[in-house]
Amino acid sequence: METSYDYSNMTRDLAETFETISKGQHNLLSVIPIVGQATNYKHEWLEDVIEPTTDALDGAILEGDGTITVDDGTKFTADDILAFDGYDEIMRVTSIDGNDLTVTRGYGGTTAVDMADNTVIRLISRPKAEGSDPGYDAVSEPSAEYNYTQIFDRTAKISKSAVAGEHLVLDDIVDFHVKHHLELLQIEMNAAAIYGRRYANTGDATIPRTMGGLLYFIDQSGGNVIDKESAALAADDLNDLIEMIAADGGKPNVLLCNTYQARAISAFNLTSGSTPIVRTAWTDERTGGAVYEFVGDLPLGMVERIVVDTAFPQDKVAIIDTSKLALVPMRDRAFRDLPATPSAASDYVARRLIGEYTLEVRNALQGHGLIVGLATS
Repeated sequence: METSYDYSNMTRDLAETFETISKGQHNLLSVIPIVGQATNYKHEWLEDVIEPTTDALDGAILEGDGTITVDDGTKFTADDILAFDGYDEIMRVTSIDGNDLTVTRGYGGTTAVDMADNTVIRLISRPKAEGSDPGYDAVSEPSAEYNYTQIFDRTAKISKSAVAGEHLVLDDIVDFHVKHHLELLQIEMNAAAIYGRRYANTGDATIPRTMGGLLYFIDQSGGNVIDKESAALAADDLNDLIEMIAADGGKPNVLLCNTYQARAISAFNLTSGSTPIVRTAWTDERTGGAVYEFVGDLPLGMVERIVVDTAFPQDKVAIIDTSKLALVPMRDRAFRDLPATPSAASDYVARRLIGEYTLEVRNALQGHGLIVGLATS
């Protein structure tokens, strides 16, 4: 019977095999879908931008002030109706000059009061009068984000003596080594999906380009990041991060951590007042407990499946939305298995595994979050 390796010049598509191997691992890559295709080494995608509906006072105000200063006046327009966290007063904007808003105090029968600096302002409505002309409201264009594709490559090399020999439980030693190298590529790509830095030297093609990983996109200014400054992880930290993500419109579903922080989360059960759900069966032959899911204390139905990845940094915990992540192969460049034996005179069989992929992290600053600086001892 002929096998696939009887055809020395045959190329095999390993895309589905790689996906199957990836799903069987217990790491970040196992929960990221492989979808779409990149059409350029610089892979771009569009992200919807929601117009902001909150701002803050830039300076305290007195009950008699007819002008208030805000952090960003571009968020507002005349006739906006404003509410203020911690106060019952409602205001109507009558005109705007930069970050200074002229307002009607005590709008709608509310009472004007003094307010503190940094009070959160909420844009509650933008009413229109009868017979008004069409408005030309500012439109937030979708923002463009990108990542570079990265080439992942390994070569399996097996002596012809090994190929000719009989091996217990191995029908095809070449195929065995190809699959083993594919597993190694999954581990390598998983590390790149965590730590990778987005880099391409367009002036020197001999320098390999690399794709940005999860930490590259999430751990940025303006993102949902909590710095614990070497303190231990607490349930409140996870709840606070979930709240931050929810406030930005996100709905995370996976908690990603290393073994140390996973044990810290399981230890929440020993602390009074902890709230995670423990899924375990108690029998005469079994004792102990582990946390497989973390349920935030916001009644929003957010359940974070815990994925323990030994490659993830010990001092960090990520809370992510896997629906906003994707592993994207370059068009016609998903993993494949190519003949790499130089000639018939070579006393070995070589197969090259090569693929080109990139990582999409959509809404990195809104849909995901990170706790950094955690204690590790």
